[in-house]
Amino acid sequence: MRRILLVLMLVTLSGGSFATETPAQFMERYVGYFNDEDIEGYQGAFEFPVISSMGGVLEVFSDPGVPMANFHNIKKTGWVTSRIDSIKVLSESSEAALVEFSFSRIDSMGSPFLQSTDHYGLVSTDDGWKIQSWFLLQPITVGND
Repeated sequence: MRRILLVLMLVTLSGGSFATETPAQFMERYVGYFNDEDIEGYQGAFEFPVISSMGGVLEVFSDPGVPMANFHNIKKTGWVTSRIDSIKVLSESSEAALVEFSFSRIDSMGSPFLQSTDHYGLVSTDDGWKIQSWFLLQPITVGND
């Protein structure tokens, strides 16, 4: 019985916890969800409501049941994968972080066809870091437009 309790306790402590993850590591995981077209993981990377500013257009997403991306439509732009160009944590506390994030979208020839540097507001939750806001200078499709 003790052995079973010990195993259950170890599984609980190790399974799915991102408590020690840094904001930069979270952003790497976030891009992994995007590249894997993992809508469940991608959607779980957000803390709702989410404030979005793309090209000066402000939008608030409050329904976690509405997907934040449509990968089928993103593929129509020529997207095959995204590449992280740089991640800079500009400010970090135990509750929030501001991240400057540069990335490129890559086409089937392996060439970047879109490059962007944006700012993400992260909040610390019981499940680890999550995105609560993003500020993109240029409009970038996430397939829902």
